[in-house]
Amino acid sequence: MRRFILVAGLILAALPFAAEAAQAPVPALPNVSPSTPLINLQGQQTSGQLSIPVDKSQLIHVDQSFGEISVGNKDIADVVPLSRNLIYVLGKKRGATNLTISDQAGNIISVVDVLVTFDSDALKRSLADVLPEEKIAIQPAGDALILSGQVSSPDRLRQVLAVAERYAPGAVTNLLSLGGSQQVLLQVRFAEVQRNALTDLGANFSFAYQKGTGNLALVTGQGTPLSAFGAITGQLADSRSYDLQASINALEKKGLVRTLASPNLIALSGDTASFLAGGQIPIPVAQTSGNNNIPVLTVEYKDFGVSLSFTPTVIGKEQINLEMNSEVSAIDPSLSVSTGTISIPGLKVRRAKTTIELKDGQSFSIAGLLQDDFQDGVSQLPGLGSIPILGALFRSTNFQHEQTELVVMITTHLVDPSVARSIASPTDAVVLPSPGALFGEGKTEQGANGGAAMQGSTNGFVLP
Repeated sequence: MRRFILVAGLILAALPFAAEAAQAPVPALPNVSPSTPLINLQGQQTSGQLSIPVDKSQLIHVDQSFGEISVGNKDIADVVPLSRNLIYVLGKKRGATNLTISDQAGNIISVVDVLVTFDSDALKRSLADVLPEEKIAIQPAGDALILSGQVSSPDRLRQVLAVAERYAPGAVTNLLSLGGSQQVLLQVRFAEVQRNALTDLGANFSFAYQKGTGNLALVTGQGTPLSAFGAITGQLADSRSYDLQASINALEKKGLVRTLASPNLIALSGDTASFLAGGQIPIPVAQTSGNNNIPVLTVEYKDFGVSLSFTPTVIGKEQINLEMNSEVSAIDPSLSVSTGTISIPGLKVRRAKTTIELKDGQSFSIAGLLQDDFQDGVSQLPGLGSIPILGALFRSTNFQHEQTELVVMITTHLVDPSVARSIASPTDAVVLPSPGALFGEGKTEQGANGGAAMQGSTNGFVLP
């Protein structure tokens, strides 16, 4: 009984101490997420490298028990032992340091280089979500991220760099290359049709009467211009008193003109290419020079012909953004200006400027113009010109109708270079004639096989 009471007293006395031990504070351990990456480290592994994003953690599992761990720079990374085999590493600031692991006897088990950098894994996941078809490699290098691989277009490249800048502002090294064709062939066709109809019908009368010292003269009508195609004239005169002359002129003119220009030009994506097939006309310009402001006549040159400039940008898979300026001009004498003894010719210009998007091989009509001009007029002698039927002899009638239709069409192609032997020119199939063929048969050229005309496997045309 005495022994039982002694044991019970000892138990009761120990209860307060157990309660105090249960309430004693326990050192807080890092909040380790189940998804925290785990690295298995083999013993005697030196100069290994561990990359950790800023404010993220990594677990290191060592294959043997360690007694001491130390980090070179605690401002860059923080380490906490979770057990004798597990180490928690937290990235605090971008930079590089090392982690030394020793056993209980002080022998070094392993040395690990710790690199705290940008979150490249999160960047990889973002790019995989936004651009899943692009193959991009991301590698930390010091205080920067290196992007390598290949993207399909300049527009995708801009998207990749924009996303990367969100994760590593001002620290992205771009080593990405562009894949696919970046050379754009532009085919432009200018088609213009002009129709005109002109009808002129006029009458000219001249009557003169003389009696003694007095005389009377009457002139009516202006008739058609001097280019009239047909004329009927007559004269009735008395050498002593009167003279009557009459002329009826008629002109009817019709015409059709079709013009077509087809320039082709190639440019690299993002660059501007220009083309001109035509010439230059001199234009005199008066300028002042010297202290007396004496005008001096200089000459400036104005381009005319078929001109084309465009800037293509490949923005996606077979998608092309195109900025284009096109112009077809020709000298028009009817628009000339004369100053003294100098005549300056005018230019008839058809111009188009636009920005469009289309795919490889697609065509687009970027400009269209239908111009319809109509003009008529009647000149007559008052009173007499209004008489039915006979009034036609006292009036001149003009009718003019002009129609112009212009269409500009473009086609784009993504092209690659080819070997020289696969490209033909218009002169490849032309052979100079022999003296017998030139003098005997009147041939100025002959084909490579003795034919008279060139059959085209080329991009040009030769008139027969």
